[in-house]
Amino acid sequence: PAAVESVNTFHPYFYAQRGRQNPKDPFVKSTMLGYVSNFGQVPKQLFTKPHPPRTCSKKEGSSLTHPAPFFFKLEELKSTAQPLKLPRGPVGQIVCLEKEVVVLEKNRLLLSPLLGSCFSWGFPDNSCAFGNNTTEKTVAVCESLCDWGETLCAASPNPTTIVTAGTSTVVCVWDIVVNKDKATHMKLRQPLYGHTDSVTCLAVSEVHNMIVSGSRDLTCILWDMEELSYITQLTGHTTCISALAINDLTGEIASCAGPRLYLWNMKGQLLADTDCSNGPQPDILCVSFTQQHEWDPRNVIVTGCADGIARVKFLCMCG
Repeated sequence: PAAVESVNTFHPYFYAQRGRQNPKDPFVKSTMLGYVSNFGQVPKQLFTKPHPPRTCSKKEGSSLTHPAPFFFKLEELKSTAQPLKLPRGPVGQIVCLEKEVVVLEKNRLLLSPLLGSCFSWGFPDNSCAFGNNTTEKTVAVCESLCDWGETLCAASPNPTTIVTAGTSTVVCVWDIVVNKDKATHMKLRQPLYGHTDSVTCLAVSEVHNMIVSGSRDLTCILWDMEELSYITQLTGHTTCISALAINDLTGEIASCAGPRLYLWNMKGQLLADTDCSNGPQPDILCVSFTQQHEWDPRNVIVTGCADGIARVKFLCMCG
């Protein structure tokens, strides 16, 4: 409201969350896409709280500085005195909330941190379940996934949507039906066809309305999450895609295949690729962007590899 009052806003077509408009008129739709293609898109809101005051001293004439990110002082990192509450199996997801860190086991996905609700898959009968991650109590068991083969991966852009994929090669987008603050079942919104082999990993970004799927067919596909349609394909990987991540700040996409890391823009253009191995080639199993401060050019890509080592890659982008 303050931005509107100060006339400090852009045309609605330029905002990333354009799903509220969803024009049916093809002329209006083409106009919107033309604006975005030519002038770009406004990213998500940078600040949700008042900006902190400047702390520089006028007497000393010092300039405003920010403390170095943790990955510049890796030798000073220390383990916590007590480990976090660990899951019963391999770790599948780590969620950093404002006041706590939530760790989930493999084949479990946190849907709503406030309600503690989670989604589970990978059962022998290919069913899935909704439950409470804190109490570990199952709320509902669904057979919605049974017709789509073995589920290998899942992602959730918001508490009412789940994206799943696996051996069927199909990416499925589901609506979560909630009753009395509890998820009860899933309703298929739309299947997305494009891969020719099992889909091994997924990444979603509600900010950029994008789904990215990686497959054993050595490709990744970008999907429009609003229109549930094909955007483009990322090719050139030499082995199965093992990990994906989307940078919510810039829209850049990181894909990993074997020991190689690839960086793409939202149009599917390859920006860079690098080999993350030193000596024996350990496969990359997970990847993530640091996004602590939107204005900080020192953000990096962190990869976790099969040899147990986390590697940091600095983003050196040229104009």
